[in-house]
Amino acid sequence: MPLNPIFNKLLETDFSSMYTSLSIDQLREYYKKSWDDFKGDIIEVGTVTNRTVRTSKRDTPIRIYNPKTEGIHPVFIWIHGGGFIFGSMDVYDSICRKITNTVNCTVISIDYGLSPEHKFPEPVEECYQVVKWVYENAKDLNIQPEKIAIGGDSVGGTLTAAITQLSRDRREFSIAYQIEINAMFDLLGKTKPLSRVENAKGYRLETKEIEGWFVPNYLNNLSEADNPIASPLLADDFSNLPAACIITSEYDPLRDEGEHYAKKLSEAGAEVCLKRYDGIIHGFFNMQKTVEEAQDALNLVCINLKEAFHSEK
Repeated sequence: MPLNPIFNKLLETDFSSMYTSLSIDQLREYYKKSWDDFKGDIIEVGTVTNRTVRTSKRDTPIRIYNPKTEGIHPVFIWIHGGGFIFGSMDVYDSICRKITNTVNCTVISIDYGLSPEHKFPEPVEECYQVVKWVYENAKDLNIQPEKIAIGGDSVGGTLTAAITQLSRDRREFSIAYQIEINAMFDLLGKTKPLSRVENAKGYRLETKEIEGWFVPNYLNNLSEADNPIASPLLADDFSNLPAACIITSEYDPLRDEGEHYAKKLSEAGAEVCLKRYDGIIHGFFNMQKTVEEAQDALNLVCINLKEAFHSEK
């Protein structure tokens, strides 16, 4: 279907020129402020606590959202987007609060180290170790260790997929459910996703910037893109991975690799909820104030989390 006209004004911005005219610090500040007119309202939850987890990579800030109800709750671990280079817990604060209240679960948001200061595989290992810490400290956190779900937007979804594969292979903890929204599963497009051609230019996130700026700033060298922990779609084995909710957008260069990953999971026996939002661009999920499809996607995430947490499987 045609592009939703709600994005017309946003897409008048020449995002491509920013990567050559602004420093990374300036880009990070722009990215942070760019969401102010789009993200949802800050709603009250039970408690919000900022803590630090010591990992082998760095002391990692996390934010813990507890629901208003008493008891031991399931936990959803959230990993923010931003191309590995931008983003923070603050950008997705309203989304984490909405999930906390709607699902009645604890939500833990991870403020992982950004590239190029923290290159691959540091963010993967850092987030993995935070999830492991949550599992090992379940009693103190008042959460159910057998009901840990994990998810993220954009590269937060990339890191989510990598962590679910590592969890299966290392067998240190189990993931009950995974959520990937507009995620990058094939860093340099080795599987030749058609959407990287069809949506290469003009829809905010462009293929040239993905492959020529974001990915090179994340990897130490481009050959690392072949590693399935960097590009989860390139894994040899998709068996014994948790059920998933995968969300894609029609006008996103990353659309096809997300749908390909959903197919791989499904073929390997995982239960998959896949939904493509037509007329929509990358990054829409955090536009809760202005885009109806963003609100629908968040509701879909909450519905799937509720079902996963209450499943007896």
